[in-house]
Parts: sequence; C-alpha cells; structure tokens
Amino acid sequence: MISENGSIRLCLLSVLYCIFPFLALAAQVEPPVKPMLTFLEPGDALEPMGMLTFEANSLALRGQISLLQTRPAASASDQKEAPQHLTISFRPLLAVPQPEGGFVVFGHESNELPGEPRIFSWTLCCARTPDGYHFTGLSEVYRNPSGPWLIEAAMARQSTTGRLFFYHWSRSVQPELGHALWGFASDDGEKWAPLTNLPIYLDHDAFGIMWDERFKRFLTGQVTGQPWRKPYSDNMGASRRRVLHMRISHDGIAWQTVNPAGGSDLIAPDSEDSPDVEFYRMQPFAYGERYVAMVDLYAASPLTPDKHGPHLTCEWWISSDGIQWRRPWRNLASQGDAPYPIKMPPMWIGREMLFWLPGQVWGVPEYRIAGIGARANTGFSTAGFSLPGKTLLLNASVPVGSGLFHQAYIQVELRDGNNNVIPGYERDKCQIQSTDDTRIPLRWGNRTGQELAGKQVSLRFHLRAARIYALAVER
Repeated sequence: MISENGSIRLCLLSVLYCIFPFLALAAQVEPPVKPMLTFLEPGDALEPMGMLTFEANSLALRGQISLLQTRPAASASDQKEAPQHLTISFRPLLAVPQPEGGFVVFGHESNELPGEPRIFSWTLCCARTPDGYHFTGLSEVYRNPSGPWLIEAAMARQSTTGRLFFYHWSRSVQPELGHALWGFASDDGEKWAPLTNLPIYLDHDAFGIMWDERFKRFLTGQVTGQPWRKPYSDNMGASRRRVLHMRISHDGIAWQTVNPAGGSDLIAPDSEDSPDVEFYRMQPFAYGERYVAMVDLYAASPLTPDKHGPHLTCEWWISSDGIQWRRPWRNLASQGDAPYPIKMPPMWIGREMLFWLPGQVWGVPEYRIAGIGARANTGFSTAGFSLPGKTLLLNASVPVGSGLFHQAYIQVELRDGNNNVIPGYERDKCQIQSTDDTRIPLRWGNRTGQELAGKQVSLRFHLRAARIYALAVER
C-alpha cells in the first residue's frame, strides 16, 4: 500500500495475495496478435478508388486499476475491513511482459521536500497485473539517492540483455546547460545501481523513452530549448521555446543526437502551428511495422505570466524509422479526456492496447490508433505479401446501422502477383457486414487462403461506411 506521503507497506503481499489467482486470471486473457500490415496513412492504400478517409482515435477510459481480491471475505466485518479501495498511485513508466502472462508495471512516485520548493524525493515501485485492470504484488524496489531531484522520469527494458533502465532528472550544477539526467539499471527489477557517477547528459527535463527492438537501440524524444521570441513569457522566459530532438543509444549510457531531416536536428512546430506552440514531451512506442508517439503540446498563457503555463493537447505522430516523424492527425486530441499524457508504451493484453495513468486504465482496441475509412463506396489494395498457412484476420469496424441506413460493408478479394483476381476468391465471396472486431477471419466460402500458402498475393478491399485498421495472421 502506498500512503499519501509515498511510504510502502509490504505486508499486503504475503497476507492477502499470492501468485496463484494471478496465474488463473492471466490464463483467461487472450495472447496478443501482432499484425503484418497496419493501415494508417495514404501510402498504405494502393490503387485507391473514390474518397478514402484517414482518421485516428483518442484514448478512452477503459476502467479503474483495482486490487485483485484473492479470497472472499469470511464475514461482513471482514468485507468492511478488506482494502478494496487500494489502487495504483505511482505514475506508470514501463510494463514488462511475463512468461506466465500479464505484466509487471514499474512507476515512480514523487513528493516535494518540506522547505525545499521544487526539490523532490522519489521511489521506484512495481506491481503485477494479469489483465491490465487488476494488480497485486505492490512493492517499492528503489529509493532515491541524495540529490536535488526533480519529478520527471522514464524507463525502458533492453530486450537483448533483459536489463531494466530507469532514468530520472535532477537539477544540475550548470543550469545554463539544462537539467541533469541520471540513470539506474537492474537485471532483475529488485536490485538497482547507478549507471554512472556523472550525469548522462544535460538538457530539458521532459522526455519519453523506448527500446527499439527493430534496430536494437534505445530511442528517446528528448525535449530541448530553441532560441525563440515567444508571445508570452513563462518559467523559461520569453526567449526560448521547447522543441524536440531524437537521441539513440545502444547501451543506455552514451547517447547520440540524430538528424531527422535537413540541416537541423530539431523537430520544431511549423507554419501550420500557432506561433506560441511548443513540443513538451514525446512517448514513442512500436506499432506493427512502424512507430507511433503521443506528443504533448504546450503554450505559455497570459493568465499565468512568467509561470509554467497550461498544456494544450496531445497528438499522435507516426514514423517509419523512429527518427523522422509525421503529424497526420493534428485535429485530434489523442489523450481524449485523460488528465495527463501517457508515459509508457502500451500493454498489449488480449484484444486491447492499454495504458496506465495513476489509478486509471486508458486505451483503445488493439491496433486501432488509426485506420482507413470511407463514407461512400470506395476501394484500395494492400502491398503484396506471401500467404501464410493460417487464416488471415482483419481488424475492422462495419457498423450495423438501422432502417434505411443499414449500408456498411467490406468486401475482400484476393489477387495474384499480376494483380488479377484469383478464381474462387472474388469480392462477393468474402463480404463482411454488421461486425466490429479486431480479429475477423477472412473466408471466401469454405476457403481461407491457407490452400495457397506461400503464394505472393495482395488484397483488394471494397468498403462503404466502414473502417479498416490492420491485417494479422491467426496464431
């Protein structure tokens, strides 16, 4: 249990909760299915016909994080005393998948020190979750060394070694160069040690981090300062604004700034942004064959002169390499009604992608951050791929409608390497209506395409009043 002052009571673990209910519940959760194709941008729709739409979805509140009850109360008195109010109060940073199912979620909790404004103590905590909604095994694993600590932190796991890396910011002895980033590492999540005796680098104290499995590197969207005449002054003054640059590291210690495009390594607001917009924080994560990030936008306010202003909104950004980023959905508030931006990659659990904020579960259905849709009759083709020996699964929404407006459909045809329809796999044989599912089996009569395993093919979608998100393969 974490009290308001951040202390931990570890007796909760052995008295009420054990591993067996966790395993039983985890076994009921479907394993995730990674898609081989995602449909997000115009480049994903080959040979388009008609007017396609490319829309994204905001995070939605999925539920509350609650303590996993492992045994019924023996009496009304026990029921009254049961700690059902317990939830996660730390700020989640990383979810590590477990072999038996579920995740161990790490996060940190900060408390301002009495008489020392803007200096904090912190603890690194963890808890287990079998399904993304319940937790058990809440514990403290590390407490801050002495120092002028701030509140920003991030975390990643290096899959090649299994090591966990935790980063936290403090004030620096060279404030003109920025705050100081410190790193800590652990092989088991329980024993932690500093990475270095000196700060890893100096910069602004807002960032997000991920382990990039594709290129075997750490990747961070680091906020930095850029000379700029701001319309309103805030806690940084009126002559600097927050922008981003991408940094990579292979060991978590030595970091290199990489150039996303052109002659500058800065990712800055452009002519489509208001002149007071700043980029405050980025949290990237892997998404199918690409990368997606939630980026926090900010602007100083005349209502809080010379002080930290309110945040504006968040956007979903997309990248093919993790370095160069595109902003296709500027008009969508990606955080939805969430009170804070995400600071962790998603938990892929069952048919959902979930993010924790303190006490709350936010998310969208699996691989539904964005999709290709249509209002009227349209069509597009996919890139070519080799047919697997398993059933293809379509992630799509085909609304039911009612009365005169029962109009939504998706039809799918299978084409060969010469772009000709394969006999027996015509569009009228694979028609989907009144279905909203992330794993719709594609069938052409009694055929699934498994009989053509190894053949180079593509799909041609015909759709109306529907949205298509991804294509996966049955496990």
